[in-house]
Amino acid sequence: MSEKVYVMGDLYNSLFSVQVSNPEYLVDYKLWNQIRAGLPDNYRMPDPVIQHILNSHPNG
Repeated sequence: MSEKVYVMGDLYNSLFSVQVSNPEYLVDYKLWNQIRAGLPDNYRMPDPVIQHILNSHPNG
């Protein structure tokens, strides 16, 4: 069984619409590389279009 390798979560900030540095958060390198590999190049969480729709909803 291989040992897990942890890296700073900031390495994956490009996946998020709002990028906030949190160098104290460590994430599983293999898992997050698998997540990134399975997403389209331009994918962002949350999706900016959906976020805009949710923010403009009167009950949002």
